[in-house]
Amino acid sequence: MKLHFENIVSFISVVEEGSFSSAARKLGKSQSTVSTAVQNLESDLGFNLFNRQHSKVWLTQKGERLFQLSLPIVSKYRELATIAAQMNVSDQIVFRVGIDPLVFNKDVKDTLARFSETFPNVDLVVVTKPSVILGNYINEGKIDLALGNPYHKTNNDFNVEELFHVNCWWVAHEDLAYSTNQTSSQRILLMDGCEELLNLSKITSYNLWRLDDFATIIDLCKAQKGIAFLPMFRIEGDSSLKVITDPPDFFGKRIVASIFWPVHSDFSPFNQWIKQELQTSASYKQTFVADLVP
Repeated sequence: MKLHFENIVSFISVVEEGSFSSAARKLGKSQSTVSTAVQNLESDLGFNLFNRQHSKVWLTQKGERLFQLSLPIVSKYRELATIAAQMNVSDQIVFRVGIDPLVFNKDVKDTLARFSETFPNVDLVVVTKPSVILGNYINEGKIDLALGNPYHKTNNDFNVEELFHVNCWWVAHEDLAYSTNQTSSQRILLMDGCEELLNLSKITSYNLWRLDDFATIIDLCKAQKGIAFLPMFRIEGDSSLKVITDPPDFFGKRIVASIFWPVHSDFSPFNQWIKQELQTSASYKQTFVADLVP
């Protein structure tokens, strides 16, 4: 006995949809094609799968048994077909996002995690660079969207959507921050690219270390090797690091975290989704803080 799989798929669809016409619409075939497929399956099996009376059909006892045996097999086939289609599409869709470390907070990380669940068939490429470099990447066509500070010094134009604010501060180890000995604090630990945000001319007497990793900067700061310029979300809950309020040359700065993308390109569905997700997170936080203020 040789059973043709497409005939079994047609049979399962008729049972699930309740009629030959509905099954044909679901399969994208003509009703006569589906009817012929079921009749051929019955011929191969040697028994009827349906009782037929005028326009009504219902399963025979053997038809019910075959349905129960065939359904798991057809379900696996459908799952395979769906995954194969997604694999095919993922080879064609790649979304490239650049993120400035100064705005790479928990909300942004959570948004990336939800992106993978919402768009499982999209290959996501994430680049972590300072905003000035991300701006160049956009101009060169290396990324599709950037999340950072779009108001850095540049000759390029961007489309910009502001999302939330990030407060940055100069910080030091608690012992160093209140120490009268200023020898160790003559060293500045700065994330590469942050000099675009700061006026370093006022602190030229300090030795400047540029690094490309916040974790290293924080470790050196905790080891009292210098003072650091850090976003608030990187130091929250860490009692060993204190904000520096003296001398007056070291003051905080608020960064406008925005998404920005090529000026002559469309606002893609991925851009729109990321914007809505981050705006929702920021709005929730603002409302929550407002409720706490008496």
